[in-house]
Amino acid sequence: MSSPDENSPERAPKTAEIAENSKNETNPEEPDKTTTGADVSTETRYFKTKKIRFGPLEYQIVTQNTNGPCPLIAIINALVLKGKVVIAAGETASSTELLTILTNFILTLEPPDNKTKETFEKNFAGVMNLMDKLLTGLNVNVKFSDVDAFEFTETLSLFDIVSLKLYHVWLPDPQFPEMYKLISSLNYNELTTRLVDREESVEWILMDTFHQDTKFQCTFHGLATLMEKMHDGELAVLFHNDHFSTIFKRRDEIFKLVSDVGYANEPAIVWETFSSVDGDCIFVNCDFGNFKPIPPPVLCSPGSSSSAVIRTSEIQEEIGEEALPTTRTPSTQTPPSTQPRGGNGGRPPHATVTPRQSQERKSDTKNNCSLM
Repeated sequence: MSSPDENSPERAPKTAEIAENSKNETNPEEPDKTTTGADVSTETRYFKTKKIRFGPLEYQIVTQNTNGPCPLIAIINALVLKGKVVIAAGETASSTELLTILTNFILTLEPPDNKTKETFEKNFAGVMNLMDKLLTGLNVNVKFSDVDAFEFTETLSLFDIVSLKLYHVWLPDPQFPEMYKLISSLNYNELTTRLVDREESVEWILMDTFHQDTKFQCTFHGLATLMEKMHDGELAVLFHNDHFSTIFKRRDEIFKLVSDVGYANEPAIVWETFSSVDGDCIFVNCDFGNFKPIPPPVLCSPGSSSSAVIRTSEIQEEIGEEALPTTRTPSTQTPPSTQPRGGNGGRPPHATVTPRQSQERKSDTKNNCSLM
């Protein structure tokens, strides 16, 4: 399988920017305390870890529980898979440990050359000031012009410092020229501000249509553009559906790392496909072969061993090769015929985005991060 080139880490563009809000709220009188439900707590939080194989090596990643800090977890997991940081062996990792790992890694970094030293030092100081905010969320303002376009804020410097690109897939469709020209010139804050005015104009209707049709912050054009932008073997962070995720491009497919704590004890579920605006996906294992659960053993009464053997043979035939790790070329099966969202008029996906067949997944326990 393809793997990132560790000697040439990906650099995030200086104009890119990140952030997001988890639904943890901050008490204005006690800014260092986070709110979960109605309780404000400064206690150390713990996150279950999971061992996965990525390429020939095994890595310890962090899973996210309810109200988990998705920007911090997405960044840490991406750096782990790039071989930049290591999470100590154990069943859990604390929020303090994760911040320490990230801080220590940043402290080892140096500017690539003297020309960028001043900018690097400025970004470095800003990043150190926002580390604690990673536990409660970061602000992000998507620009609708490209998948790596965000309004620049100090928080984006974090991605630049650690050489991770931040992407989104929230783009207008150029097949609708009037909407495309209008929306691609705006960022999210500008869009929502103009929608509040409620001027019954052609522009307002176009903006409202785009906003209503893309509530999941994903379009076919966004997916196709992301496929073109990412290079094979690239690890990055994705902002999608008010959440940050670690993503990886392999050949002609993009995968999200499955970091939900509900799958921490599912060693055969490592990634999920990311090729549908509707959220349909299939789980894959560490070799990117489709996941298929193995049925439990068939219980039989004494004297029925022959029927048990026959039944076991049938099960093995049903499972076939997909239950085993594989390195074959990803499937290009036709996606489910559901009406897509995203102002695309029901047209089929872009030719470069070929979803595998989707499968039902457990409901996530993650708490979405808010767009600001």
